[in-house]
Amino acid sequence: MSGENFIGLGHNPNPNVPDIPEGFGAALSREPEARSCFENLSASQKTTVIQYIQSDNITGGDARNKINHAVASLKNNTFDL
Repeated sequence: MSGENFIGLGHNPNPNVPDIPEGFGAALSREPEARSCFENLSASQKTTVIQYIQSDNITGGDARNKINHAVASLKNNTFDL
């Protein structure tokens, strides 16, 4: 992943983009098309994806479902979140 995309808390030197959640980073590492699309998003778009994944989760399953949806959208280059 490019230098702007750090996984885990407190590792992203770009203050305009939140850290990539570990589960999302792992999913992106398994899906090169999704990773490439994510890397080419603007800082604002990356923030939108990360906030979508992190918002309003009651269970781990909720977060996994959001990660799967985000990766599928990125893989298909639809960015439908």
